[in-house]
Amino acid sequence: MKKKLLIVAHHMTIGGVQKSLISALKALDYNNYDVTLYLRKNRTDLLSFVDERVNVIVNTDPNRYYRKPYAIFLQIKSLIAKFFGKKDKARNFNDILEEKIRCDAMEYERKTYFSNTHYDIAVAYVQGYVALFVDKCINADKKIIFYHTSTNDTPEIHNAVVPNYSAVAALHEQQKALLEEWYPSSKGKIKIVENYTDKELITEQSNALSIPETDKTVICSCGRFSPVKGFDMAVEAAKTLKKQNVNFIWYFVGDGPERKNIEQKISEYSLENNIIITGMQKNPYPYIAGCDIYVQPSYEEAMPVTILEAHRLNKPVITTTTVGGLKLVETDKNGVVCNISSDAIAKSISDLINDKEKYNLLLNNLESIDYSHEFDKYKRQWKSLLEE
Repeated sequence: MKKKLLIVAHHMTIGGVQKSLISALKALDYNNYDVTLYLRKNRTDLLSFVDERVNVIVNTDPNRYYRKPYAIFLQIKSLIAKFFGKKDKARNFNDILEEKIRCDAMEYERKTYFSNTHYDIAVAYVQGYVALFVDKCINADKKIIFYHTSTNDTPEIHNAVVPNYSAVAALHEQQKALLEEWYPSSKGKIKIVENYTDKELITEQSNALSIPETDKTVICSCGRFSPVKGFDMAVEAAKTLKKQNVNFIWYFVGDGPERKNIEQKISEYSLENNIIITGMQKNPYPYIAGCDIYVQPSYEEAMPVTILEAHRLNKPVITTTTVGGLKLVETDKNGVVCNISSDAIAKSISDLINDKEKYNLLLNNLESIDYSHEFDKYKRQWKSLLEE
């Protein structure tokens, strides 16, 4: 009899975690598992890429929690506290409101989708509130949490829930060491499950369109426009490169809350002819395949899927010294590692453009890598995670 496996994710909007989840769903043994994917948010851009054997449940909660009487009452109290200059009280009312909404939303999900439902294994594919939801609302014999960042996010949640999980999935040994330091209760139950990227698939998808030919050096960066991804540093680096008369064009493939700020900086520095924002792309691979250098300008990364993708498309990568960057990029072998600053990024780009011998060495090294055994390794890691 097949085991019932539930995987819970926040959403399927374009991002590294979501891409790794798509790969994970392809690696599972469907002869042994009846797999259900639950999305807590109705954001499904990448849902068409999910393996057709997966039963998908999408939360379509119709409740407008901020309009409920208790929510309106707390919002009024917060406004009154602000009016009288009592900022701490206002903040406290907001915290109470957020917690109440979170609890009510989780209870709705539990009753609507998981009442009287039991699973053999439940996987929280993201840390934080997804892990809290699986811990509090899912009935399963074994529970597994994936940790996708290299920072100690929401420690109050993880200190409470990690002891209740049977296993913790880390992306590599460096992250495992951090988790053991942050959460001593995780010692002895951490398994390594690396992110996987299908070289053949992304190579095929990279041929879907071509970016315009140019005599300029083409640079590419992909990601959500959020503070942690460092697109602000990328704009500053572009400003420096332009001052140095470097002939380049830089594609920013992505979107997000920082887009307006990024666009304002591009306009302020008159970089409209150097930086092109493509918006979020379901298929970013033509832009990566069409670039000369891929840049990961992040402040923090655990194991960035975009670097894996760039390497599989044989693109030298310049990355900042994040945990994931240091794990995936080795200077003078498959790219360049630089300090987390716009000046360091600009210098690394300029140096690599001017050093043709080094650039060609990186290309040759990347083209010689054999990825043919990676998927089998990835499947073994998942099997070990689920069965031991």
